[in-house]
Amino acid sequence: MGKEREPATDAPSGTPSEPPCTLRRLLPIPGVFYGGGCSYMACRGLMMGGIEDVLLITHGPVGCAYFSGINGYRGEAGKRPPFAGRVFTTDLSEADVIFGGEQKLAGAIDEAVERYHPTAVAVCATCPVGLIGDDIRQVAREAAERHGIDVLPLSCEGFKSEPGWLHGATRIFEEWVGRESRPTGPFPVHFMSEECAGDRGRELKDLLERIGYDVVCSMMGATTYEDILRSQDARLVVLDSGKAIDRIPQMFQERYGCGFMRACFTGLGNLAHSLRAMAAFFGDEGLAASTEETIAGELARVEGVRRQGRQTWGGTVVAAFEDIFRSDDYAVLSTELDMDVIMVAQDYEAEAYTEDGFAVHVPVRVAKTLDEGVRARLAWEDATEEAHLPGCGHCYCPERTPAWLRLTLHRRQVAELLKAVQPSLCFAGVEERFGRLDTALRSERFLSDERGTDYAGFDGLARFLRDLAAARHLAHWVREVPAWAREGGAA
Repeated sequence: MGKEREPATDAPSGTPSEPPCTLRRLLPIPGVFYGGGCSYMACRGLMMGGIEDVLLITHGPVGCAYFSGINGYRGEAGKRPPFAGRVFTTDLSEADVIFGGEQKLAGAIDEAVERYHPTAVAVCATCPVGLIGDDIRQVAREAAERHGIDVLPLSCEGFKSEPGWLHGATRIFEEWVGRESRPTGPFPVHFMSEECAGDRGRELKDLLERIGYDVVCSMMGATTYEDILRSQDARLVVLDSGKAIDRIPQMFQERYGCGFMRACFTGLGNLAHSLRAMAAFFGDEGLAASTEETIAGELARVEGVRRQGRQTWGGTVVAAFEDIFRSDDYAVLSTELDMDVIMVAQDYEAEAYTEDGFAVHVPVRVAKTLDEGVRARLAWEDATEEAHLPGCGHCYCPERTPAWLRLTLHRRQVAELLKAVQPSLCFAGVEERFGRLDTALRSERFLSDERGTDYAGFDGLARFLRDLAAARHLAHWVREVPAWAREGGAA
């Protein structure tokens, strides 16, 4: 699930207020592209995957553990624990499903602790475990007594209706949070963000520390068991995620009195707005001054890259499908490069799926180029002009003020519109939902699970430009016929 943030301003200036959020519900409809995953994936990947020194064991068939292999270590290079990059699974077989897998799980925990000496262990249950009724809590208790470390059982069987991220967070909160404490700086924050991992995590934490914050924990990013034990020391929980997981910071808010705000660290405007909102929460003049100084310095530092990017990509038409968690990020970055972004979104309030009800935002300067016949068939007279894209209220566009026309179209009409406009690049979900387009650029580098978390921070725009250039180079090899083939008469 994701959140839709109402726009407040499109320039990173002034003292912003926290924008209200409206829940977007993605219906799990067979055969329809949508964002989602099973309870195990959300628990093992989103909540547990970023805890560097906790060894995770998938209790289930080896196939379920495949996800663990693509959702591995998130910490900095050079600081890898001995078990990083490895996948641990009990590899339940047919016989185990019939006779039970508790003994196999106990042996797996013993072997993992003996070989790798982790700070703690967590066991993630998969669908077969819930069906056969293995008592993973009892196994975990006994293993914890044998080895003298925490062993956290997570009943996150994939078929459960309880979201895996909520189950994992609740167990962490009840079993680990609040057990220790440490002295903090005057502005301690818990920065919850998938972006806060690997090199991006180091950059974002450095940015916050330069302003004056003390990052005590970063669940969902790269953090440690010790950080989680002390995470209640934060005065403010900052959630940077497109997913509707507000219940996690709300638990800190209710029990420990922490503040809570949503933020977005992708896009220059979003980043400046979020940093100002954080400073406004603490109400400290020195922190506010440090924030403004940092924002001004960083914007000046990246201005040359941004200007060059606008010269190269300004006026390029791209399309984004808002059913992808990272579509807001792509739309913000593209808009800040003066690209024209067409945003297509489903009706998230519908109880049943229909072919109607797609909300489409078309840039005004693109709409002016459309044929009158196309405009008539799409009922253009019903369009309303808006200053922002959904979820993209803080774009940094000082040179011009973007504007969009909002229409509600049938799926066939969306396909007709895209065919008439012929965008140069369609991000993930557009062509899958509305038909193949002969785009000039390929979108393989902009999948939410591979590249979606790489564009946070003030240098994120440069990384986005790097991938745009790579997409352009890839298109050259895919679309153009080489000279030797043309000379040989090949088509």
